[in-house]
Amino acid sequence: MNDKRIVDLLDDNNSSWFQDNIVSNAPVIIAVFANFVVIFADVRAYDVVYKLTGSWWKALSASLACAIPFILWEIGWQYNHTTDAWRRWSLFMAGIAFFTSIFLGVADFLDFSGEWADILLGGVVVLTGLHTVMGFLYYYNDPSVARKRHKAQAIGTMLDRQMNARVAKELLKSGRDLLAVMKELEKEYNPEDVDAVMAILRGKKRPN
Repeated sequence: MNDKRIVDLLDDNNSSWFQDNIVSNAPVIIAVFANFVVIFADVRAYDVVYKLTGSWWKALSASLACAIPFILWEIGWQYNHTTDAWRRWSLFMAGIAFFTSIFLGVADFLDFSGEWADILLGGVVVLTGLHTVMGFLYYYNDPSVARKRHKAQAIGTMLDRQMNARVAKELLKSGRDLLAVMKELEKEYNPEDVDAVMAILRGKKRPN
């Protein structure tokens, strides 16, 4: 009879330093490598855009469509409270940023020049705007931000209704007092004379 316990079967006696420190941390290592590749591609894109334009700030602005949005969308994808839909959008936008980095990195090999270079740089500006718009939508559709916005809107609606109710109350009270005064005048004076005086006060012509 084998006296070996189940826990002994689960215990890995063949573990090593490589297994414990490298293999077990594979997700982190791969993530670091992937982000390093993105940053390297961004440096390459900077070099290409600088060669095409001769402007360092235009070349630097290319990062707003490459590495920077990639890392931000990567963080947005990992955010625990985001919705499934925006998690997919974050992954999609990160893919666009990575593709932009790669495409700019090979632009000089494809011999982009003249009008094609302008189209390429215009595309970078458009993609930067796309990342900006999607970033705003991501923020305003975040569950916690949406809850605060809905709460503020509900409070605003309640305050508006409360103010309208107060104004209506004051108007109804004033109208009741006016009717009471009109009845008193009609008891004391001729109703036709009362109507004539009220017409004059309202700026209307005196009835014939």
